[in-house]
This record gives sequence, C-alpha cells and structure tokens, in this order.
Amino acid sequence: MTINTILTIVLIVATLILVGVGIYFYFRDKSLGEIRAEVYQLFLKAEHNPEFAESGKQKMKWVLSRARMLLPNWIQVFITDVFLEKIVQGWFDAVKDLLDDGKLNKSNKEVESGE
Repeated sequence: MTINTILTIVLIVATLILVGVGIYFYFRDKSLGEIRAEVYQLFLKAEHNPEFAESGKQKMKWVLSRARMLLPNWIQVFITDVFLEKIVQGWFDAVKDLLDDGKLNKSNKEVESGE
C-alpha cells in the first residue's frame, strides 16, 4: 500500500467515527420519538393548510422540506431525500393505520360515508 492509500483509509475511518459520534449525541439529546412527534405536527399543519387543498403530493413535499430543516445541517448532508421520504412515508402510513381503527394492525381501512 502506498502512503496516499493509507492516508485515505485513515481519513475515511476518522470521518465515519466523527459522523457516528455526532449522530449519537444528536439522538441522545433528541429522541426519535421527539423527532417523530415534530413530523406528526407537520402532517397536521399541511393537512389544514388551505394552500394545498387536495394535493397530497404538495403536502408531502412541504412536510419533507420542513422535516429536513429539523435535522442539523451536518446530518442533512448524509440523509438523502429518498431516504428521508421513506422514513416520513412510513410514519405517515403508521398514523393513518392508527387512526382508521385505533390499532397499529396495517388494516388502513378507508372510512366510508355510510359508516
């Protein structure tokens, strides 16, 4: 191995350690439950925002942009939009599942007007 290869490996390992420690301290100070609760509040704000009317895509785009701002800048660099969307969509699906019948059972019943 050349000295450049060794230095590159050391730099990559040091960066990964620093990122890992930073993520640990961030989540130690702010639990995943707190972050999820803040995102749920964003869902409610989007739902009641007259600007979005019936557009689910606009609502989700708005929630994702605000959810990204909840993260520290240095973590935002490592979280892709696709990854963040998968997490937020999972939380949204869980809320819908809980609200349809009061249970997290993946039923996602749609409430009909006759019920």
